[in-house]
Amino acid sequence: MGFGRIGRDLFRQSIEENNINIVSVSDVADKDNLIYLLKYDSIYGPLKADVTETENGISVNNKETIFNNWKDAEQSDWDSINTDIVVLATGKQQNKVEVLKHLDQGAKKIIIASTPKDTEDIDIFIPGANDENIDFNNSIISLGSNTANASAPVIKIINEAIGVERVFINTIHGYSNSNRLADVAGEGFRQNRAAGENIIPSKTSSSIVIEKVLPFLKNKITSSSMTVPVPDGSIIDLTLDVKKKTSSEKINKIIEQNISSNYISERIGITYDPIVSSDVVGNSLSGLIDGRSTMDIDEKKIKILIWFDNGWGYSSRILETIKIYQEESKVNE
Repeated sequence: MGFGRIGRDLFRQSIEENNINIVSVSDVADKDNLIYLLKYDSIYGPLKADVTETENGISVNNKETIFNNWKDAEQSDWDSINTDIVVLATGKQQNKVEVLKHLDQGAKKIIIASTPKDTEDIDIFIPGANDENIDFNNSIISLGSNTANASAPVIKIINEAIGVERVFINTIHGYSNSNRLADVAGEGFRQNRAAGENIIPSKTSSSIVIEKVLPFLKNKITSSSMTVPVPDGSIIDLTLDVKKKTSSEKINKIIEQNISSNYISERIGITYDPIVSSDVVGNSLSGLIDGRSTMDIDEKKIKILIWFDNGWGYSSRILETIKIYQEESKVNE
């Protein structure tokens, strides 16, 4: 539900998945426009697939998808189209009352592709950070923010190795559909300025998400963000006060060891190549650590830079969560 950046990225990634079928796409926009934007993407290029328009939607590589224009849960009818999992990718914050209505309309599971309005009401799953605390028998799960997905697993790794006392996060983020192309009056001030012409500071709820996922950080983490004039490819400036003295070299080694020894390798990576933002476009990791840029002050304050594709990486985690739901359903059969 919602066929913007995340919805289309998820659709593209699902095409080669034999066990995943996008039954329907729901968006209030015109069907022809949605199909066009799926086929031709300014960031990822043309869709490399056989796309045919059908009476009720489209067929992509012989997989048929229905298009409808349900704008909310009350208009939906998931039971009639035999839907197992609904991905809420509208870009709007969701509250539990609204989400529960989708279950009433026949959906079996809900994945919220954003941070919920009240983080106390809905479980937040950050792959690589709190897997062991999530009950996938629950019908509703939020995947939080892309900043939380990129940084929380890294914070967890370092805390388990040497301890973390305080965290400050600043996300330098490519502009999105929520930004303006020109200065236009509206709610607020800075967010109304032209995103292609300015660096725009803003607030972010990522610290609230991370604090819920990693409770040891309660009242010890804060976050901010800046929108910059690039269409894709973002980076997190992560600053940590650590409990035990360490060095930037040791921090990189800790991360390398964790990546090579467990499941986190599909979520977090590290590179020593001198990359820039465009080099992570289309990267499916939640975060890619820039090993060249890790630094410390007096072996107690650590700075780590984490690259990520804010649409593609997040959609990869949605796909991963769908697969986890599949495996859990097999176990329970």
